[in-house]
Amino acid sequence: MAKTTFDTNPVLLQTLLKSCEDGKLQLPDFQRSWVWEEERIMSLIASVSRGFPMGALMSLKSKIDTGVVFAYRPIEGAPVGPNIKPEQLLLDGQQRMTSLYQSCMRRQVVATITAKKRLVKRWFYIDITKALANEADREFAIFAMPEDRVLKTNFDKDIVLDLSSPALEYEHLMFPLNQVFSTDEWMQGFWKYWNAKGEDKIGLFFRFQNDVLKNFTEYQVPVIALGADTSHEAVCLVFEKVNTGGKALDAFELLTAMYAAQGHKLRDDWS
Repeated sequence: MAKTTFDTNPVLLQTLLKSCEDGKLQLPDFQRSWVWEEERIMSLIASVSRGFPMGALMSLKSKIDTGVVFAYRPIEGAPVGPNIKPEQLLLDGQQRMTSLYQSCMRRQVVATITAKKRLVKRWFYIDITKALANEADREFAIFAMPEDRVLKTNFDKDIVLDLSSPALEYEHLMFPLNQVFSTDEWMQGFWKYWNAKGEDKIGLFFRFQNDVLKNFTEYQVPVIALGADTSHEAVCLVFEKVNTGGKALDAFELLTAMYAAQGHKLRDDWS
């Protein structure tokens, strides 16, 4: 009877992102760098906020202490020390996981690119009112703000939206996405702000929490985990076949992957 060489399990998105932060889930070193555009990040956020599927991930269970292993590195932006060894390597899903880690969990501005490939720094927000008004138009409720959190027009002469302080976030009913897995502090500030103004907005926030934020905290991602005994040749072949989010690996990158299976970072030599 044929032996299955992989497991398939749903894993909470929050658990996966925490694993990225802790270094339990890292990348094989032959993976390309993270390059997603801000529009794609916002589209992904909108999908998760509605509980829509974002596709399966594929990982390789690590066998760090015995046998031949791939060289590895952390998800971009994760505070992982060089001595932290991963439990799994992410073969397919880097762009999605890095985008969600940086926008939803990491408390620093996200360095990304525009559709015209211009480097920019962005904070991501959900407009509470728009998110609750029309679920079908959820993408219009997702906002990317500049590094100073002030959106301007007319050659920076006119301010369109200012979210440079928590009070302004409360005033404009704009929820910072990097608070999505730890809402208590922001919610308390929100309640105190509107209570001081004599307006009851806490019911609105609870509705937002139940209809939108819960989709993040309860979101489950299917993960296909290859066994630790999978040969490095098979891993390279699988990676080439399943990594459909970008262009296929070229000869140099496949060679890099093969060397990485022996712990040698050919990409560093090339650089």
